[in-house]
Amino acid sequence: MSKSDSSDPAGSGPVEEEVRADDQARRSISDQESNGNEQTDTDSAEIHPRGFRLFLLLISLFLGNFLVGYDSSCIGTLTPVITDQFNALNDLGWYQTAYLLGLCAPMLIYGRLYSIYSMKKLYISSFFIFIVGSILTAASPASAAFILGRTLNGVGAAGINAGVNIIISHSTPLKTRPIHFAICGGVECAALAFGPLIAGSIAASTTWRVCFYIVVPIAVFDMLVILFGVPRLRRPENANLAQKEKIALVDWAGLVTELPMTVCFILALQWGGTMYEWGNWRVVVLFVVTGVLAVGFLWVEHKAGEKAMVPLRMLRSRTVSFAGLVTFCNFAALWAVSFYLPLYFQAVRGASTLGSGLMYLPVAISMSVFALIGGPITTYIGYYSPILLLGTSLSAIGTGLLTTLHPHSSAGKWIGYQVIYGMGIGMSFQPPFLAVQTVLEGAKVPMALVLLSFTQTFGGILVLSVAQNVFLNKLAKNLVTSVPQVDPNVVLQHGAIGLINVVPVQYRDLVLTAYNKAIVDVFYIALGLSCLSVLCAFGIEWKSVKKPASTKSTSSSIEEK
Repeated sequence: MSKSDSSDPAGSGPVEEEVRADDQARRSISDQESNGNEQTDTDSAEIHPRGFRLFLLLISLFLGNFLVGYDSSCIGTLTPVITDQFNALNDLGWYQTAYLLGLCAPMLIYGRLYSIYSMKKLYISSFFIFIVGSILTAASPASAAFILGRTLNGVGAAGINAGVNIIISHSTPLKTRPIHFAICGGVECAALAFGPLIAGSIAASTTWRVCFYIVVPIAVFDMLVILFGVPRLRRPENANLAQKEKIALVDWAGLVTELPMTVCFILALQWGGTMYEWGNWRVVVLFVVTGVLAVGFLWVEHKAGEKAMVPLRMLRSRTVSFAGLVTFCNFAALWAVSFYLPLYFQAVRGASTLGSGLMYLPVAISMSVFALIGGPITTYIGYYSPILLLGTSLSAIGTGLLTTLHPHSSAGKWIGYQVIYGMGIGMSFQPPFLAVQTVLEGAKVPMALVLLSFTQTFGGILVLSVAQNVFLNKLAKNLVTSVPQVDPNVVLQHGAIGLINVVPVQYRDLVLTAYNKAIVDVFYIALGLSCLSVLCAFGIEWKSVKKPASTKSTSSSIEEK
């Protein structure tokens, strides 16, 4: 007997018939799929693909994750040759800023859209935008077209990133989900680590345009696999609403305030201290507008209630709040390390661009391997918190050891320190995403996952801006203090690669020491963030991924082609 039957016997008749009809339809679907290519998750009564369809789905999602990681990490290696070809050195900062704007600004609204519209169609549409951006980037005749292409790349990547996490969460049972998320995290780590090496090798043998062209056929293949090879995906709870009702569910007020707020804030961080002084009126105006829009955004999200793209009530969950903080700190520290450790190898150790990439492999490999290992361990023990606490602790130890690097550190030290840090960040990569899925009901999971993805990107943008200003200021101060005979502007203008050629021989060791101290100061920022991540990890609830989640959605509807 259903709950409705027992609690309201007088309400039988049309209501009872409707409940029975719904139960019968659900059983019918379940029976059909159990004989085919689907399986029912006993934890949440959702229908999940299995067998070859699940394999195709996961392969396409992981491949999409790798493409986004590669696209976001390859640009640093290519910017020197691109600016040289376009004669647009002044646009250098825009090549990455445009991508970050496209990636970060629409990310929150994607969470709302994935809870309303077809997951499959949204994911394919995101791939289409990503492909168009890649083609425009590769074929761009001028710098302006390249910047536009990078912006479209970011918009498409935001939808792909959101789709990967959301589709995995709705297509796999909770008890095995840590393994799938671990593979996803390992793939992303590998892409972020090996992207510069792949792009550098391609650009050296052909042209930088090929680095973006090769993305297109792979992305088209991936999109076709999802389109034709995976005909069924779980339907959102609001999928049966009329089109006008779906449009009304979109948080338009939140979107109108969040987009310009994010754009203004990113521009202020990117321009402040580099293109303009922090006290320049342009930067000040951007920060003021950001603050006003932030207040407006919080107000409209409060008024929107459960229809908001970031329901504020969801943040009352300590797991969601602390998972967001852990994710923010982890990725902010990772971006600082991944940008300034290669700089240490190039400027202080004298390595080439390719050589610094090879010297960074200990982080890349250990991070990818332990991101993969963490998932099966979580599935085995049933809890994500132990892996998260161990991972964040190792990350803090690793960043602490990185602050001890000096110009003559032995290979054993800079390799070992990287391995410890990579192990930690790899293990703590996915547990926050598992945590929010364990404690939230199905309707809020997409928005929570996208919120964590947003904090990842936002943390990276924020720390890079802060780190750049700390590095430049500390380097100038160190040079003035220890090597007054050398003009700091000469060192800064020639960058890391040409540093040795412009400094007199008798002052080179002192300049390298000044460079090293400035980089170590950035590592102290990463250390503080890593330690904060450990503290925040204790705030996440201990929940088992093996226990049934009674609050999760019990909808078993599926989506056809």
